[in-house]
Amino acid sequence: MAIWHKQVWSSIDSAVDNPDVLALHRLWSRLQGGRPGQLPSLSALAMEGPLAPFASRMTAYEALPDGDYMGRYCGEQFRHDARGDPTGQRLSQQEPEIAAFQREHFNQAAQRAQAVYVLHASHTNPWVLTWERLVMPVRADDGRLWVLVFNDPLESRARLLETVLDSASDAILTLRSLRDPLGVQHRWLITVANRAFARLGGCTLPNLRGHLVDESVPLWEQLGLEADCRAVVQTRQPCRRELEQRRGEGSQWYSVHIDPLLDGCVLRLTDITASKDKEHALLADNAELRQLAWQDGLTGLLNRRALDVILEREVARALRLSEPLAVVMCDIDHFKAFNDFYGHLIGDDCLREVGQVLGGVIQRATDMVARYGGEEFTLVLPNTRLTGGLDLVQRIQQALHDRGLPDATSPNGKLLTLSFGVAEFDPRRDPTAHAFMQRADSALYRAKHQGRNRVGLAHAQDIEVLESTLTLA
Repeated sequence: MAIWHKQVWSSIDSAVDNPDVLALHRLWSRLQGGRPGQLPSLSALAMEGPLAPFASRMTAYEALPDGDYMGRYCGEQFRHDARGDPTGQRLSQQEPEIAAFQREHFNQAAQRAQAVYVLHASHTNPWVLTWERLVMPVRADDGRLWVLVFNDPLESRARLLETVLDSASDAILTLRSLRDPLGVQHRWLITVANRAFARLGGCTLPNLRGHLVDESVPLWEQLGLEADCRAVVQTRQPCRRELEQRRGEGSQWYSVHIDPLLDGCVLRLTDITASKDKEHALLADNAELRQLAWQDGLTGLLNRRALDVILEREVARALRLSEPLAVVMCDIDHFKAFNDFYGHLIGDDCLREVGQVLGGVIQRATDMVARYGGEEFTLVLPNTRLTGGLDLVQRIQQALHDRGLPDATSPNGKLLTLSFGVAEFDPRRDPTAHAFMQRADSALYRAKHQGRNRVGLAHAQDIEVLESTLTLA
């Protein structure tokens, strides 16, 4: 079967957590009377009788002489969850793969005269990720086979999205505009607020959804976002700016993104305090760099312009002092597929998370990490040999593995991975900083070409590719 699934035929009571499934299985088993090969009576399991507490999630099918099944009952909650009603329809009228999948379980349950618990991925439902079902064969008074099915969505996309939003490092808030009888916008209703925003706004309510922002967010006025939100709703044009919040003797800096959303707006605030502090330190240390915009707006790392300037400077230093210099280029594996699957908002989160991993691994003040462009990053490591660059890569791989960023699209496993290219500066082979970078890029390309989640080492004469030793379960 192409549809992922798991069956539990025996020991359902010890293998399943759903209390409704357990109660139904015990009821079915009691009515079977402990007689193997016998089926409970359909009349004993009437929807208006013992099954009444579960009826809203039940479906019932009658076996037909031609081997098909006819839908005879569908509970209200299941109709809502499944976005459909099989009542009065043959099983064969459903999407072929779904019909074959269900018919197999119905037939197996009837042949074994056993109830079966089935956990499976949702094939067509846009709102449900996985279903858990209890399939119970029964016998009607006329001797005909029926199948009763209890259906419960184990994972919904809405709950998953809420979990993802709460795990995001950005503060995210969506607001709906409330208008008076004359159509004048006067207040905001919260429709989504993740944990990061609740912390930023000084909130104590466990769930902000459905509350007025000025009543439930103590620091709303202090954040100073009201005028920006009103302007975005009125003009339907996005707003981008930086926000400084005083915290004791210091400041907290945020990159603010406000976009129109139906009759309201969505806000995303990214903490850029660390990069702001680094930017200020760099600008104060070197007057020449004050004219340059060194920060990547998405990740808070140094950008391509800063990388070019710093690499030229470090190459000149390595030549002048005859010191080693290494550069590491890395690329997020299968990032286009990741973006297509999770969406660009989560893709942006992924880039920031990877940037945080890279920035957290470097330990020396002289080392630097920059976003090279797209999903590529570069680390410049003064006074470092090729082996030192490899050692840093292995620490990055371990830190990324420990971070456990999920990637359902990766063919290598369940976690996000990077590919790396490492080169050591060689004056005889690298006439320019660009040529030096090209060797690291060639090593990265070789690592990706040989399967990704690998490290390409640019030796003097060839490129060696090493596989990661970490398990991506």
